[in-house]
Amino acid sequence: MTNNVSPSPIEDQWGFLSSHGFSARFAGTWVEGGDPESAAHILRADPASRLDCDFQTAMQSYDPYSSEEMVWIGVHAPGWLHIISLSGVGIAPGPLSVDGRRLFYLEYDDGEGVHGLSYWRDGKGRGQYGRDSNTLGELESLFDTHRVDTTAAQDDESELNSYLHFLGLVTGRFIDQDWLMSPRTLYRIPDDAWSW
Repeated sequence: MTNNVSPSPIEDQWGFLSSHGFSARFAGTWVEGGDPESAAHILRADPASRLDCDFQTAMQSYDPYSSEEMVWIGVHAPGWLHIISLSGVGIAPGPLSVDGRRLFYLEYDDGEGVHGLSYWRDGKGRGQYGRDSNTLGELESLFDTHRVDTTAAQDDESELNSYLHFLGLVTGRFIDQDWLMSPRTLYRIPDDAWSW
């Protein structure tokens, strides 16, 4: 797919997100696909908890260190979904990335800082990049293709901006006010969703 994005985001990506309430924790997943309901089904979300809502309503469920898992799912760009984990430990990336779908996972918390950027495809981790990671894998060629230099990051903010800039280039859409205003669907993932 050809991306028609400007070479630089209009706004400071991380500054924008943190100014809208994500300063304590942000866990975002970008996954190829166009059907939020299918993603919710794969995540074993409780269909009875479904709430189509705007960002302000979704953020009422923002509780970064809660054990209850809440996700806000919606279309990010043509061919891409975005899932924000508003509370809980985060989603299981493997099942969402089966059948050749690419998936990127980015997490930050104010206690441990940036956890790095993970890349999944076909249900398997294909690369992890961060200041403490040496398993770049397929991310290396993706970084080269999009001419993204993550080695210049000196702190959490610049590292997050590098990853968010990269994700905007890959998906064809940066995070901005229009993105924030797009309605998505809030779901609860039950505690036993991944129990066997």
